[in-house]
Amino acid sequence: MRRLLDAGWATPSFLGELSQDPPPGEATAADRIRAIAATDYATLPVPAEFGGGGAGLVAVAGAQRALGRLDPGPAIALNMHSMTVGLMVDYWRRHRDTSWMLLESIAETHALVASAFAEPGGNGNFLSSRSVAVPEGKGFRISGTKYPCSLSTTATLMCVTAQVRDTDETLIALVPANSPGITHEGDWPSLGMRLSDTGRVRLTDVEIDRRLVFYRGPAGAVDDILIAGVVWFVVLVAATYHGVLSTLLDRTAEQCAGTTSRSRTALIGRAARELYALGAATRALAADWEHEALTGHTALAAAMGLRASLSDVRERFAGALTPVIGGRAYTEGHPAAAVLLDSLAVHHHPPSLLVCDDAVGAYCTGQPISFDPA
Repeated sequence: MRRLLDAGWATPSFLGELSQDPPPGEATAADRIRAIAATDYATLPVPAEFGGGGAGLVAVAGAQRALGRLDPGPAIALNMHSMTVGLMVDYWRRHRDTSWMLLESIAETHALVASAFAEPGGNGNFLSSRSVAVPEGKGFRISGTKYPCSLSTTATLMCVTAQVRDTDETLIALVPANSPGITHEGDWPSLGMRLSDTGRVRLTDVEIDRRLVFYRGPAGAVDDILIAGVVWFVVLVAATYHGVLSTLLDRTAEQCAGTTSRSRTALIGRAARELYALGAATRALAADWEHEALTGHTALAAAMGLRASLSDVRERFAGALTPVIGGRAYTEGHPAAAVLLDSLAVHHHPPSLLVCDDAVGAYCTGQPISFDPA
């Protein structure tokens, strides 16, 4: 099973430092996340010249998949760090501006970066924000609510979007998580992924230096930075869930080893081929983006197609494997039940499933891609 599903995926050696099975009830979300951050994980996407690992999207996806195999909750939380830092690297490669200093600082301090883009009532386009940035002196004052926000208490920095007051521009800035005016208002009462350190973060007149702003652009525009963000996020989240589901399939296949039931082996085979196809598609998009075989709106359409396919695969996978797992899939405290519940979160990540197929169809028929389900 591992030879089939692990084929083509690179696994960073430093992940071997982490325990495969943390003691239940003893390792909190924060403990687990900090243990991973203490390795070279946090610096992986940062270019080598700035003290990082110099990994491209393909390698970072391999790291995310490996984390998904270890721990679903922390993996999906740390996915936001990898996506945000990867987006910053992509931005720096395009513009070659002073944003390199931010990347160097992340590498030097092993900083964890929370992706504080999601907002209550958001529209799915992370370059359109309800938060407000007011120009003041040498920087801005930012106010708004970010929810749900992973790494809400463990992040060193928060990557925040806000609309600049009295303009049609959105900015993206790094904000120190301990800045005055940042408050944490409880955990997200989710059904699964309870170890992702996800909660509500409120910013009230948080002062930031202008040098911490690494992007300004038209609010809601589908530009290069939005496309890069969607591609990085979709590839990494697909790789993460591929790891999560691969571990569940491993354990189920081990329990059925030597079975004479052809119906069970057929269902395991169906689940395995779904994961194999998802892995191949994820790696292909990552490689095509990294080697610039897919760019612009073509890459955006491909990413949104993969994002919708990820949800489809999860449902077909669960449908195939649930009869094999049996009552354990509905037993409180059983690892299989926990993974199946955690993996339901896949349906609620951006881009919204309401817009993905429409976006691919719009691209194929020469129409603008929209993130507005209306």
